Amino acid sequence: MQLKHLKITFIVLLLLIIIPAETAPKYEFRAAWIATVLRLDWPSSSTVSTQKSQLITILNQMQQAGLNAAVFQIRPACDAFYESDIEPWSNWLTGTEGKAPNPYYDPLEFAVEEAHKRGIELHAWFNPYRAKKGASNGVTAEHVFNQHPDWILAVGSKHDGITDSWRPLDERGTDNIQEADYILNPGMAVVRDYVLGVILDVVNRYDIDGVHMDDYFYPYSGITTEDQATFNAENRGFTNIGDWRRDNVNLLIEAIYDSLKTVKPHVKLGMSPFGIWKSGVPSGIVGLSAYSTIYCDAVAWLDGKYIDYLTPQLYWPFGGGQDYGKLMPWWAQQARRNNRHLYTGNAPYRISADSWDAGELPRQIRLNRQTNTCLGNVYFRINYGVLNNPQGFLDSLKNYYYRLPALTPPMSWIDSLAPAPPTWVTIEEKSDRAIIRWGHDVPTKSAGDVYRHIIYKWRESVLPDFDIPDFVYTMTSSSDQDSVIDNDFGEYIYGVAALDRLNNESSVVTATGSAAQPVTSVPKTFQLVQNFPNPFNPATTFSFQLPQAEFVTLNIYNLQGQLVATLVNDFLAPGPHHIGWQAGHLKSGVYLYQLQVGELSRTRKCILMK
Repeated sequence: MQLKHLKITFIVLLLLIIIPAETAPKYEFRAAWIATVLRLDWPSSSTVSTQKSQLITILNQMQQAGLNAAVFQIRPACDAFYESDIEPWSNWLTGTEGKAPNPYYDPLEFAVEEAHKRGIELHAWFNPYRAKKGASNGVTAEHVFNQHPDWILAVGSKHDGITDSWRPLDERGTDNIQEADYILNPGMAVVRDYVLGVILDVVNRYDIDGVHMDDYFYPYSGITTEDQATFNAENRGFTNIGDWRRDNVNLLIEAIYDSLKTVKPHVKLGMSPFGIWKSGVPSGIVGLSAYSTIYCDAVAWLDGKYIDYLTPQLYWPFGGGQDYGKLMPWWAQQARRNNRHLYTGNAPYRISADSWDAGELPRQIRLNRQTNTCLGNVYFRINYGVLNNPQGFLDSLKNYYYRLPALTPPMSWIDSLAPAPPTWVTIEEKSDRAIIRWGHDVPTKSAGDVYRHIIYKWRESVLPDFDIPDFVYTMTSSSDQDSVIDNDFGEYIYGVAALDRLNNESSVVTATGSAAQPVTSVPKTFQLVQNFPNPFNPATTFSFQLPQAEFVTLNIYNLQGQLVATLVNDFLAPGPHHIGWQAGHLKSGVYLYQLQVGELSRTRKCILMK
């Protein structure tokens, strides 16, 4: 064992020597999947204390490794790793489907709270259609498999037992296990409404940062006539069943996206499809086509702009028919032309499972960083691929690639307004430490705007560059924290900036012995953001920014197109603006607010819920 450890350490040191120096990005999505199906990553036990301890250990190790997001599987097969009135507790959580944890706790609530304490985003991972996995679930009367057998399609499939991936036998080898694959029928409108309801239930009740879905749509083993009757009954005018199946998937994703941006705009929608869109695209790529086998048209999702980030499962090395060096840049191009983010799905599990070379994953990280629009990685999976440190991979993240902290990338199409900076930052030096404090004495752009703070630190002789992570001292986990302590403070200057939920950053205010003046700037673009709060009762605030003085009209309409209120009809100065609205006299429902600025117009939805 000692010899093996020395060998791994030597490999890591060698890699660090031969890797060329590079500047780490300040914004990078650094995530891993935490798989709960079959208890692949968590939990290993039904004992509550063990579950909590194991999850805290995983999150601590993720934080130490420099990861900033967790993709946490909460619905493996129409079951729940959270309290739900719609679907039963998962048997992979408690050992018995439908049985709550004892003593009671809510694993999703616990995971969100513990992740946020560590500055880690929590993206709730849903399997949208998988209903039953062999005989391991779907046994209670309350499960949708038994409640609505008319919603279920049964098809044969092959399972590899390592990745929880379903592939045809010729794709995965002869050691696969034959198993029936039961899925919800994507062609039924009632099924799409059901899945949407499950997801919105979570979004409304939990403080998650993202909704994430993987490649479990139509089965990898193929589908023939199982949904022919549904096609005949609900074809929506399609004559080609393949086009209809793709549209079934697209309709669900678009409905989820539209609902998220109405209810909680900051919640990101991420999709993780199979890594090959079509065999032969780009040139030289061969393999299963997600487009025609599982009916996933990820290009349509990007073109329709109803996802925020795409995570294609690029579980292959450089070279060969599934060349990472060709596939990743092609996906980056699709994301770039639609102003969306690409975070690649990477496969460190293959270091152990398939004896990959220790340099393969570091090479993929480097190519990602060199490619415009490729803004991060999601690793499959946390315990078997990252934390087990295959060939020193975890060490390379800690000691080199993720040594400096990173923020998850902002998404300008959701909100590009920066929060107000602190109005004052002070430093109090004692004999053994410095205390940096800050505060906000003026209203920010909307209630709840400042989410946390970033603290910079630099030597007096240095001109800091806040666009790189080299000068980041720390980041707080919430807006409630208003001070930090540093024991190494001699000849250093400190600055503090505010971050909103999407990591839009204010200007930096430098620490002084007394209150500092707030720093303001004229915005560069016209931007309308989602009202806050939303849903609301009875008051909400509309926020927008103007790059120059303009005549502005802000109108509110009901869904019949009738004008119900005019909030602004005047010339406004450049800069941020925040307009309040009291709607207590109106009925509950969805309203549209339209901002007209010169010849430009923007419209969004808001929900009054009494």
